[in-house]
Amino acid sequence: MDGIQTCGQLLEGALTRRNIDRLTRVDGLTGIRQLQSASDCRLDRIHAALAVAPADAVLSGWAAAVVHGVPSDFVDGTWDGKALMPVQFSVPAKDGARRRRGVRLRWSTVPQEHTVPYQGGLVTNGLRTAVDLARWSRTPARALAAVDLSLRHGLATAQDLQAFMPMMKRRQGMPLVRAAVRIGTLDAESPKESELRYYWLESGLPPPIVNAWIYDLRGLCMGRVDLLEPVSGYAGEFNGHWHEMWDRPALDA
Repeated sequence: MDGIQTCGQLLEGALTRRNIDRLTRVDGLTGIRQLQSASDCRLDRIHAALAVAPADAVLSGWAAAVVHGVPSDFVDGTWDGKALMPVQFSVPAKDGARRRRGVRLRWSTVPQEHTVPYQGGLVTNGLRTAVDLARWSRTPARALAAVDLSLRHGLATAQDLQAFMPMMKRRQGMPLVRAAVRIGTLDAESPKESELRYYWLESGLPPPIVNAWIYDLRGLCMGRVDLLEPVSGYAGEFNGHWHEMWDRPALDA
């Protein structure tokens, strides 16, 4: 892996332990040193995990989404903005359970047609990545966020997902995927906005318009709201940190 080597490889290359310890470490992974950094810090962790993953492992989940171009404001590789998620791989069940800090091996068979080559190994294709992101989610709200981001960033279309789901029907977490696909949209602009829409619908409110433009009586655009019930005018907004920056508080008001 370009720019990434294990400590064992460096020792074989005649570097001393002292010199190895001076090299840059990779967050969340042990026994790896970084010789040069990727343009995306998420890729540093992904490439380091690939260097120590089993030969038959397929890069999956959030890491696969990063490889397919999903930006960091949708997939940052953390649980909560701080705690790092392990880099996820799918491996055949016959391989047995193996643990390594910073790497998560999931027993999940991935047919060749569900993969594409990457960095000398394999990564799940966009459609399989979209399904895995949703079915591995911890809550139904996060599953909806996974489907929304997959639709928005071109990992899959709603039609593709509907056609693909029967091939995955016996896999863990598929009820989450089926429920999310029914209400998924490519108009959601953040995962938290998608989660808000899930709770909106769960509360019994009518399906909203997503990211609706609002105009005053003179026809001047006043801005957008995340969710809008068009009959009553009831609106819902998730105020992320950007609503506290620059002139946004005044514009929101």
